[in-house]
Amino acid sequence: MCYKYKAIKILEIINIVIKSMNLFRKIQTLIFHYWGRFRFHILESDNLIINWPNFDKGVLLLIFGAFCQVSAIKWYLVSYFSAENAVWINADFFFIRIISVFITLIIFITIVGFSFRYKRNKKFRRFISYFSPMFFGATMIYAGYTVGIYSPATIAGFVNIVLIGLVFYSRKIIYSIAIPALIFIVIISYLTFNGVIRYAPVFSDALTNGAFYHNEFWIGSMAEVYLPILLVSILFFEILLSQWRRRERNIKRMSQTDVLTNVFNRRYIGEQLTALERKKKTAYAVILLDLDHFKLINDQYGHEVGDMVLQRVATILSTITREQDIVGRFGGGRIYSDFKRTKFTASD
Repeated sequence: MCYKYKAIKILEIINIVIKSMNLFRKIQTLIFHYWGRFRFHILESDNLIINWPNFDKGVLLLIFGAFCQVSAIKWYLVSYFSAENAVWINADFFFIRIISVFITLIIFITIVGFSFRYKRNKKFRRFISYFSPMFFGATMIYAGYTVGIYSPATIAGFVNIVLIGLVFYSRKIIYSIAIPALIFIVIISYLTFNGVIRYAPVFSDALTNGAFYHNEFWIGSMAEVYLPILLVSILFFEILLSQWRRRERNIKRMSQTDVLTNVFNRRYIGEQLTALERKKKTAYAVILLDLDHFKLINDQYGHEVGDMVLQRVATILSTITREQDIVGRFGGGRIYSDFKRTKFTASD
């Protein structure tokens, strides 16, 4: 009975291990599946952000604005209730600022909710297209004023946001926001420089009146304020550059490929032959293949059948040639060339 009990226990353990391995494989499959989809939509799809309607861009901007407010709330609360850093926070302004950030967060979330609710309303879509960048820009500028209107985080953040906006939005929308924002920044900078209004009101006098460029809390605060904007900027520009590179490759391939047969076209063949002529010591061969009775096929069965014949012949030649061989449609027949043991074929 003891051996039987041990055998049952071993079988149970094996069964648990097998189930765990199956569960692990399922989880691994799901992770790879969703990672593949995420990577495709972020780095491989051309239908991402830059090609979105202004309404969708506006909703994305509202979501990003909400995350910025959450990050600001976290920073304010951690800094204020930290025994080490509380001395650097202006307690009188703290409660005003924390309430304004909470209200701004509620506005962002509410508008996002309305955007999903009324996403088919044309007037609302147009409103969001203009309101989102304006409201986002206003909140960012005011946040910049609270930490220092000409602080590194504010200036760098303003430049990043304008550059991203110029790429992903029309100039009409961005300039209508950037110009008033720039005027506001100049006015606030002038007033703070002349002492009319307080510079960086979120920080205490102990910090703003001292050598704050050497203060670790101030440096960390600038990094934390600017980091979300920097990371999003890097992500957006990486997406943009990936799309541009892909489009360049597609345009190059389209300029070299015959649409009907999906082999190289006459232009590419001419470029290759010209390049071969310049290499005097390169031995190569050119073979022209002309399809018998091709005109009769077109006249008797129609051009659609003739196109099918061309496609079939091009497929056969592409299949039987080596990887380094080139098959292409030339115009009046087929060309097959061999240079440095590399065959070159063109067809019509």
